[in-house]
Amino acid sequence: MITFDKEGETPLDDISGLKLKKITSRKELDEAEAQNILKAYIRYTLTSSTLKKTEFNLSFFRKLHYDMFGDVWSWAGEFRTTQTSIGVEANKIHQALYQLQDDLKYWEKEWDYHETATRLHHILVKIHPFPNGNGRWARLATDLWLLKTGHNTLLWGGNITEISVSRSEYIASLKEADNGNYERLKEFMFGRKKV
Repeated sequence: MITFDKEGETPLDDISGLKLKKITSRKELDEAEAQNILKAYIRYTLTSSTLKKTEFNLSFFRKLHYDMFGDVWSWAGEFRTTQTSIGVEANKIHQALYQLQDDLKYWEKEWDYHETATRLHHILVKIHPFPNGNGRWARLATDLWLLKTGHNTLLWGGNITEISVSRSEYIASLKEADNGNYERLKEFMFGRKKV
């Protein structure tokens, strides 16, 4: 069995659905997922003309998650069916993502890109639609939205998949956003832009 114990990480005790049967350690799993995510990142960022036409909707969100994790997990791109420690109730995921689509259209008209990207990222994490990989998926989705709208991607505080001050700050800023205060998350996201 592989153990999962990083701060803020969705526990994944059940490794059913793991496509790569040769994986026996957390390190091997992390490496396989990282390779899959890199492949998706390259695919989406190198097709910026396609990205410009992409609608950030339910289909896109599912496809992005599948492209990020589909080489490793059979459930990639499928919404979770059980309740997790965070996230909307499983039976309300579709409704929450449809609401986000509408909200995003409004935000794009009314707010600057900093505010829009911050809220987009927070709500994606808050909905937590997939069994696992939600944070990484939400960060890439936010980066792709930034690219689509003509802005730079983010550094996300360095390697926030590792337990570190950056990861702790990221999680704390998300919790503040849960309470309606987006400033700390916005600072975390945009105080560390790529140059």
